[in-house]
Amino acid sequence: MEGLSTVDAKRELLQVLESERARIPVAGHLDIRSHLSRALLGTTLCVVVLQIINGAYLVSRGTPIQTRGIACLVEATLLVVSLLITWRVVARETRLEARELDGRLREVARELRGWRGGYADLRLGPQPTVTTYTVRRDGAWRDMPTLLVANGDVVRLVAGDVAPCAMTECVTGAELLQGQQLKIDSPVLCWARETPLQAHVAQIAQHHRRTGRSVLQNQMRAVARVISTRVLPFIACASLASNIVIFGVVYKYRHMGVEAILGQTTSSIFPFACALLWPILWVAARTYASANSVVLFDALQRSKTEYEDMADIDEFDVDALPPTKDVRVGIRDVVAHMRWMWTMCDHRNLSRSSNLAETLGAITVICSIDKEGTIAEPVCTPEQIVVPDEQDYAVLDLAEPDLAEPQSGFIADIGWQRFLPVLRPLALACAHDSGVCAMAPNSAHRRARALRGPTATQTACLCRVARGVGFTSSDLANYHVERVAMVTAPKRSASFVATVVRTTDAQSLHVLSDGNVELILGACLDYFDGTRVCALDDRTVAMYYALYLNALQQDLQCLAYAYRPLRLPPNVEWLFDSSSKVPARVELRVDDEDESQDQVVDDEFGSVDLPAHLTQAARLAQLRAKPRVTDTSGDIDYSPDMLTHLATEENLLRDAVTEQIFLGLITFTYEPKTDVCDFIEDLDIAGIRFVYFSASGGRQSKSFADRLGLETDWNTCILLSSADGAQDIGYVEDHDIKARLPRGIHNIREHLRDVDDIPLQVSLFAECTPSATREMIEIFQENGEVVCCMGSALAANTLTFAVCDLAVGVEPIPHFNRAKDVLLDHENDGSMSTPGALVTQYALGAALTCIPCPLFLQHDTSLYTLMQVVSEARWMVGCMQQAGLLLLLACVSLALVNLIAAWCLLPALPGFMAMWVLWIAVPVLSATLLFVPHDESIMSTMPLKNHAHVSDMSRFSVYAVIRMAPVVALTLVVYTSALQSMLPLSPPLHSLSSTFSRLDWLHLTQDQQWALLGAQTYAMVAFVFHAICVSSTMMQRTRTLVEFVPVRNKVWVCGSLACLALTFAFAALLLAFGRVRVDRVPWYTYAVAFAGPLVLLPLQEFCKMHDKKRWTRFQKLAKLEFKTKLGLHSPL
Repeated sequence: MEGLSTVDAKRELLQVLESERARIPVAGHLDIRSHLSRALLGTTLCVVVLQIINGAYLVSRGTPIQTRGIACLVEATLLVVSLLITWRVVARETRLEARELDGRLREVARELRGWRGGYADLRLGPQPTVTTYTVRRDGAWRDMPTLLVANGDVVRLVAGDVAPCAMTECVTGAELLQGQQLKIDSPVLCWARETPLQAHVAQIAQHHRRTGRSVLQNQMRAVARVISTRVLPFIACASLASNIVIFGVVYKYRHMGVEAILGQTTSSIFPFACALLWPILWVAARTYASANSVVLFDALQRSKTEYEDMADIDEFDVDALPPTKDVRVGIRDVVAHMRWMWTMCDHRNLSRSSNLAETLGAITVICSIDKEGTIAEPVCTPEQIVVPDEQDYAVLDLAEPDLAEPQSGFIADIGWQRFLPVLRPLALACAHDSGVCAMAPNSAHRRARALRGPTATQTACLCRVARGVGFTSSDLANYHVERVAMVTAPKRSASFVATVVRTTDAQSLHVLSDGNVELILGACLDYFDGTRVCALDDRTVAMYYALYLNALQQDLQCLAYAYRPLRLPPNVEWLFDSSSKVPARVELRVDDEDESQDQVVDDEFGSVDLPAHLTQAARLAQLRAKPRVTDTSGDIDYSPDMLTHLATEENLLRDAVTEQIFLGLITFTYEPKTDVCDFIEDLDIAGIRFVYFSASGGRQSKSFADRLGLETDWNTCILLSSADGAQDIGYVEDHDIKARLPRGIHNIREHLRDVDDIPLQVSLFAECTPSATREMIEIFQENGEVVCCMGSALAANTLTFAVCDLAVGVEPIPHFNRAKDVLLDHENDGSMSTPGALVTQYALGAALTCIPCPLFLQHDTSLYTLMQVVSEARWMVGCMQQAGLLLLLACVSLALVNLIAAWCLLPALPGFMAMWVLWIAVPVLSATLLFVPHDESIMSTMPLKNHAHVSDMSRFSVYAVIRMAPVVALTLVVYTSALQSMLPLSPPLHSLSSTFSRLDWLHLTQDQQWALLGAQTYAMVAFVFHAICVSSTMMQRTRTLVEFVPVRNKVWVCGSLACLALTFAFAALLLAFGRVRVDRVPWYTYAVAFAGPLVLLPLQEFCKMHDKKRWTRFQKLAKLEFKTKLGLHSPL
């Protein structure tokens, strides 16, 4: 059975991708049919119509020609053009956002199409976070991720494997359904009748939903709703009503009604129509922020330097800021990536559909849904060695490996050398499995013969044990491996590996076994304590069995070791097939008819329920049932007659693995990856809660959580499984006290509603299924949390990735994108940024699993990379808030200037000046705020949750009035004083309003028109100058000008100078061809304009000082709420 070729499998997978990817709908975040969009569009169209009416009336009725009428028509045209431009940009952005997921699938299909058949042979043992199957491809057996199994593949399943799709057994023709677990002990070959990728993409299409609006977007919507429903209607109604009253009471020329009422009213709301271009500014800002985050993330992953604390940070300071890498991204790289993102569908990072920068900056929960390879090392490491010590046992703690001195002591206990006699045979078994090379401690080296089916402990590297006892490569040369056998038991998922070795000198045989503790104990009759061989009685077996059960409760893995010499008669034809590279399969005959438990009393452990087949009586009964040796010399274990009776190699191996001598245990644990514990601790400083979703039981989950540094006291772990079919007995009174914790995911919402919010505060959930994990993430989101999810890129995590706010795929094993038979002509980072980047089956499978993931972490990348990107995104989001606030204040201030000017019986500022201010000057100033130098202290503040946005709107409204009232007043003073001096007759300032009210606006002379334009130009320049002064105080929300000097922002300095220079140039262009008497402008007009900062800056600082007090109080309350867990650590 040759199965499929790589070409045929690629063709099948590509056909599935092409047929299924179009079914995934994605809705954009920019909804042109929303209330806000309709309000903005309606305001703009209303202004356009009124401007056309007013302009046409002025042009047709005014004599001499009133340039204001022409300006009105030009302004209406520019508004229509801006409407079309905005519509085009928003429509394009929505289209690109909707195509991102489809673009990613297209890119994966392109990588799959260009795949050159590179297969990585990582010799993996079973890992929960790596789901692979042994598939026949191109005439060879390959480890293949689930999503690369194709219809027609021949798949080899072993006991415990779950069918990835509908399958048919090749021999019997029996049908296997998707998800059905194989119960047969021997391997089975099956035909794949479906392509799992098809169901995978269909599930994505069914469950994928648009990422919710970010905190920043919801804040903008809340403010915009207030502006559109309160501020804009108030200004429009106040302007219309006052203009009608003024026209009816003050103006004596009835034909001025169109301009006096419609024109003045339109001028008051004209600044709001100018906001039509702001969606383009928003798109540009978020694109820049996302580009900055992506470029920084890539640079941090490429950097090989370690994360280090800053020099002035005390390592014992619990509130110290997290370490960072000194990596600076160039503005050119960010702008280049921004240009690409502006025009292209961002299939690599899904920055539009995931709100990448805004979501990163608002994360409140980071959860891990996997352990091995994600937050823990992919291979478990030995922790303790348990060896017999007369009637008891000794526990030897292994020391931390020292890579600089590999020959240093490997056991931390003092005086461990006295156990060398019993350690030597145990270390010999380790040496034959792992060798004695000086390897890194977590390298996946053990089991070079790659047996599929052992536990994860049987794939861990144990060369340290062999090397520590003293074995060298020359010692191993004295032994020759004759046969390796996988020993299993019927109806049990356990196994152990038996290795038959032969010495080169004496030609003696030895059986070295390691594997499941229960099976090894059942195969042993004696144990070796270093001085003598003692009988393995029931008490001793119970002692080790209780130790094994206790280790499992502590989330430790155990590996038992046993030994037996094989004495064969001389001149016997060799029975073992030493040339075979395929391990033999041996099935033990364990009597399971009696399932009762024999209770054995042990002094230390109390009552231990020992399985019946482990009792001494049961083991001796099996011994008596075996054929006995007829040779009475006692020098051999198998007589020629007995060898003839056994007949086959399998029978001889089955008999040889019994009657062994127990040597001891080695316990293993999954150590957290580098920096993970420090990362979790520093998340608390940043106000981000770390949550671990564990599939294990409560006790095992708490044990690993304790190694992570999570809280494991009372009421700190919630079981998400229901009481029916649970993995353990649930909450235990003597351990968890009488906790009022909900049991099962279906009770979480009711508990939050009726009891307390403990489920939102705990960091550990146990007994989690994928569906329960997804629902708990949704509960977090319903309560305002912004959830970032980390998980293995080679596990079935796609649907969980799809429901969270931001998903991060993690490479669970090192070097999974390297193939020996594929040579690259470029540096490969495992991403889809360059053609041909995915070169192995693991990389392609990860790309298909991580379809909803904007970010992908390589295996050796520190989690601090994610924290540093979050820090940068937080700062960028704060800068975007300040930039948007400046735009909004400028818009409302300009509207108030026009409204008050109308109340003063003066013409409002023309629309083209409002366009200059709100389309060029203030946007340039706002853009410079995005380049404020990063402040590391941003990671010591509490992030806002995604609910109750801008709840203190009245306070912020008062701040806005205080901050912009001086700008409005100063602009009006400059306007009126300049107009009074420029008018031909120069009326007194106190009678300017009455003088202008007596003029016929349809018949203003050229001098009067130029005087009006000159005064309005002065007012525009003064407004821009004061806006620059205000922007200097908006670099940071709460820091004063002394704490944060504006000139530190070099871009703001250049932008302000450029903005002022362009405004002066624009003013000079307006006045260049007219008869404007600039020399008549009094000195106090300039004094008011340039002395304005003396009034503006103190008021800005006053508002910031008051806001800082409220912000500090909010931060203290938020930290208190975050760190004070009412109900946790409490017995009640």
